[in-house]
Amino acid sequence: MGWLRQWRYDLVGIIGLAILGIVCAGLSAVVLPVGRIDVGTTYALPYISGFHGLERNQQFSYAFTKEQATVAFPGIGANWTTVVMRASGYRPDGVPPAVVTITADRPVSVTIQLRSDVARYYVLLPPGDDHLQLYFTSSTFSTSSDSRRLGFVIDWVMAYQLVYGWPWQQSVHLALIGVLGYWLMRRLAVTPMPAVVITTVALVVLASLLATFPLEWAIFTPMLWGLFVGLHVVLGPLRALTRFAFVRGGETLPQWHETWLWRIIVCAAIIKIGGVIYPQTIVYDERWHVPRTQMVLDGRFMELVIPSRVTLLGDTVGFEGGHFPYSPLWYLITAPFGLIGIDLGLASNVLNTALDVSRSLFIAYVALRLFGQFGIAVAAAGCYHLLLMPYFLISWGNWPTQLGLWGTLVLIAVVLAYHDDPTDRRTVWGLAAAAMLAILTYTVVGIMAFTMMGIYAIAELIRRESLAVQRGRSVILGLVIAEGVAFVIYHMWYVPTIVTETLPAITSALDRRIARANPLPLPTPAIDAAFIINHLTWPGIFLIVGGAVLAWLSAKRAHALLVAWWSILILYSLVNWTIADMILKHVFFMLPLAAICMALALNWLWQQSVPGRIVAGLSLVYLALSVAARWYHFIMEKRHIA
Repeated sequence: MGWLRQWRYDLVGIIGLAILGIVCAGLSAVVLPVGRIDVGTTYALPYISGFHGLERNQQFSYAFTKEQATVAFPGIGANWTTVVMRASGYRPDGVPPAVVTITADRPVSVTIQLRSDVARYYVLLPPGDDHLQLYFTSSTFSTSSDSRRLGFVIDWVMAYQLVYGWPWQQSVHLALIGVLGYWLMRRLAVTPMPAVVITTVALVVLASLLATFPLEWAIFTPMLWGLFVGLHVVLGPLRALTRFAFVRGGETLPQWHETWLWRIIVCAAIIKIGGVIYPQTIVYDERWHVPRTQMVLDGRFMELVIPSRVTLLGDTVGFEGGHFPYSPLWYLITAPFGLIGIDLGLASNVLNTALDVSRSLFIAYVALRLFGQFGIAVAAAGCYHLLLMPYFLISWGNWPTQLGLWGTLVLIAVVLAYHDDPTDRRTVWGLAAAAMLAILTYTVVGIMAFTMMGIYAIAELIRRESLAVQRGRSVILGLVIAEGVAFVIYHMWYVPTIVTETLPAITSALDRRIARANPLPLPTPAIDAAFIINHLTWPGIFLIVGGAVLAWLSAKRAHALLVAWWSILILYSLVNWTIADMILKHVFFMLPLAAICMALALNWLWQQSVPGRIVAGLSLVYLALSVAARWYHFIMEKRHIA
């Protein structure tokens, strides 16, 4: 009967939270919702369709409608609502005045003739559901210099509800968020009472956000419970797969530590994936990478494999030497989403962030293999998400780079998995497969991974111990096999350009730096240092440096691997300073190791009685608050054009 009693508590909690979600949604509308959409800004894009590109004159930003256009006001419209529109019916001489018919998802239709100058227009709408949709149908015109069929100009549209109305759609969304959120915590072994308390707080916060920012949050709540559904679907299979992979790699996590590891991952997924699916998010690199995925769908895949305009990376990571091997793997992975009709930008952002979140699993395994301490492994997985730079990466995009970092962690994990038994007949092929993944994910990061493993292999060979020599030979052979495969697939196309352009460009760059003929406004090392401080923070840097010392002192195996990993930062900083701008990819490469070092430093501080625990606690609070601020800045604001 114990299970029945447990289910009874859960059932009561689920029903109670569903009711609470409905009540919170109703209370959020007590403050009558108001929303304004500035059509000429990128913030309006999630709410509008049927418009031409955003434009701006000396007075205001705006957009021309097409013959038919739509503006949505989520969270508004449950009762009588006034719509105010600032618009212009501009027409060239000799063209009839603009006539616009305004309809809505309720029994109303208004036809008006717009003035040629900018003016305000008011429409009163009857009650409907709490997701108002406005439809504009207008006469159009075009000119000799502009062939577009232009409707009329809209500066902004505002809707404000005049009378209270129950927001039924938001009631359903918040009820689902409450139920799914509670059950997700129960699956992560959170007891009923804390799960109810956490979910209650979340629902109250959501209700307050809906009351304060109805447009911004009413559009997001269905996506939030959709994310919860996705997490419920993948959680079970991922836990089983991870447990299997850890066992195959010679490690297991006790139940308590495994549970905390998954709590960290799920929390990071809600924050990070929730951030990139937020409709206002603009990811900078999306405009470059989505067209390349579309090339795969259009049957132009070979343009990604052989030298083309896509691979012309001479100014940045191409070592200033023209074409550079550019791995097409990311575009092959994301193309199927486009085949089934999913927006490629959204799918890519979610996949990219899922890769970022899943790095915690590899970081935990690597830390466990290096130090043999369960607590350090779980802490390292959490510390990764307290670094500010991953949030910058998510905002910037860097999708192939993120995949490359993921592939590198796979290679590092496989190297550590075979560390204790390098004579296993599967070692070489396992290393070759992992190295193949690393080099095929993203060439620049793959080269760094190969450099790291080359240093590690040489260090092991120098030791001349039997097992160390076997490890070194296996790693080198695995790298050779992997590069052989990559060469046959696409590297061979770049040999002529590397010989005729890249190598001479490197020599020329070195000559210019030596002669100081091309000085920068600031010394490159100073720029890099400022960037690192900005994205890691001083407390984070102190923890990382202190943790690096502790890592060397407490590592149970693979000291040479730690040396090789840190060597990448030094070697590629020199490349960045003297030859070509690596866009700090060598710093991104170090983030997993930085998280591990932070965990070691925080663990050491925690063991130093009360003063150490105070320092550790304050450091965590500072990093968490910094992450919250940077998350909002990078995910919600940074890429917007006012």
